Amino acid sequence: MTPAKTGAHPAKGASLLALLAGIWLFVSPWVYGAYGQFDAWNSWIIGALIFIFALMRINRPAATNLSWFNAILGVWTFISPWVYRYTGNPGRLVNSLCVGFIVFCVAIIGANSERESHHTTSTL
Repeated sequence: MTPAKTGAHPAKGASLLALLAGIWLFVSPWVYGAYGQFDAWNSWIIGALIFIFALMRINRPAATNLSWFNAILGVWTFISPWVYRYTGNPGRLVNSLCVGFIVFCVAIIGANSERESHHTTSTL
């Protein structure tokens, strides 16, 4: 069944993954023992914003701008190890790279799903 036939919007799945990535990014300073460092605030703030934008996107599937905001936050998360100079910590480096990549990819999928949703609905 296609998303148009089931009533599900394609952006909801992508936003759910972004929501989970935001939660993980928020929790990760405690997991990696970085909660006492200044750059932990980056993970807390960016993780919370990713979570909030993804939650809003789940509730408002037509709001593609929220996915674009998360795409920008994904890029920021990806480059933040170099900005905050924690590239020497392999666990945190890989974590930021993976979370940033995942958030960016699902945000792009979510942003483009609105166009695909209109396309599949109009061809039915």
